Amino acid sequence: MFLYSYVLTCTSISLKTIFVYYIKVGHLVNFYHVSTQPIENLKCLTSEMSFPSDYKPGIAFWLFQTVTGISGVLLFIIMCIIVIFAHPIVRKKAYKFFWFTHSLYVLFYGLCLVHGLARLTAPPRFWLYFIVPGIIFALDKVVSLRTRYIPLDVLETELLPSDVIKIKFYRPPNLKYLSGQWVRLACTAFKCNEFHSFTLTSAPHENFLSVHIKAQGPWTWKLRNYFESCHYTPDDQPKILLEGPFGGGNQDWYKFEVAVMVGGGIGVTPYASILNDLVFGTSTNRYSGVACKKVYFLWICPSHKHFEWFIDVLRDVEKKDVTNVLEIHIFITQFFHKFDLRTTMLYICENHFQRLSKTSIFTGLKAVNHFGRPDMTSFLKFVQKRHNYVSKIGVFSCGPRPLTKSVMSACDEVNQGRKLPYFIHHFENFG
Repeated sequence: MFLYSYVLTCTSISLKTIFVYYIKVGHLVNFYHVSTQPIENLKCLTSEMSFPSDYKPGIAFWLFQTVTGISGVLLFIIMCIIVIFAHPIVRKKAYKFFWFTHSLYVLFYGLCLVHGLARLTAPPRFWLYFIVPGIIFALDKVVSLRTRYIPLDVLETELLPSDVIKIKFYRPPNLKYLSGQWVRLACTAFKCNEFHSFTLTSAPHENFLSVHIKAQGPWTWKLRNYFESCHYTPDDQPKILLEGPFGGGNQDWYKFEVAVMVGGGIGVTPYASILNDLVFGTSTNRYSGVACKKVYFLWICPSHKHFEWFIDVLRDVEKKDVTNVLEIHIFITQFFHKFDLRTTMLYICENHFQRLSKTSIFTGLKAVNHFGRPDMTSFLKFVQKRHNYVSKIGVFSCGPRPLTKSVMSACDEVNQGRKLPYFIHHFENFG
């Protein structure tokens, strides 16, 4: 039963599949062995069931005529449904089916609780594994009910390049959150209140909430097209339904005196809130008690045009950063495999313009532009040498799985050198 609980929480689809078949084969082998036992052995196996002297139950009896058997079959069917609909392709193209099938966890755990009631081999023990996480889960649900499904007025919408829409909406007075956290949203403009998860891009000190949503799947395209058509009126304006906020892997940045943040692809979204929160707190002395004194932010993207809205965020952050707590590096990967004469000239012009005006010729930012992917190991060693007076440095990465995996490998490699400071990696996978 503990394996069932563990499998449901696994994030890797392949790992889920392996465990599902492991459990299936193992249970079938067990039932096969039980069905081939003589009656005398069965009486020793379980005292809860009695068999006539001339009756020998087969495997069909154990699977479909006992509480343990039928509940086990249903558990396996539910697990297969959850695993299939959790596949990235299904999740992207048919999110509502993914969410509906994952809601079957309630039935799954209910069946786990009754799975051992027949007492075929021993009294049921799953409740021992379930009671503590069950209580924590119930408390979390009670706390989240305070802000769950609150209809919030849309204050402003802005259509941005690269199929991104910014939605600014009302912030409830009692809503508190940390930069880097995320919420689940739905829009009342659509009949089906389909909830999706998005990172808040507004900072905690702002009196509104905002998200930047890139149109990729059916629901996000429907949302963008709805606001683009402008067929709604102030008297019939749609509202945002909100659930959360929920913790994210990047929200503990303020606990480190020195931090390295790496964002790639849509994974830059949490840093819109974090960087704004950072420079506001340090420039106004609001975060005088916060440990963070220096942050290195690395943005990895194919080209600037993919996330033009984030350039505006960085421009605003640089203006507010009066204490120079933030150092930004942008890595353009589009020319990584074709470093030709054109790219070389761009590189030379960028370096020359950067030296003369202290800004980038491409973005107008103080941030340094690099061509190619970062050498994370070398960069971490540079940070380690510059800040050898601290004992630990927080590394936060968010983006595609290969990105976070490369950052983790670099942290492990540098930490093997046994030199201080030690790098502690926190990550989230987006996309």
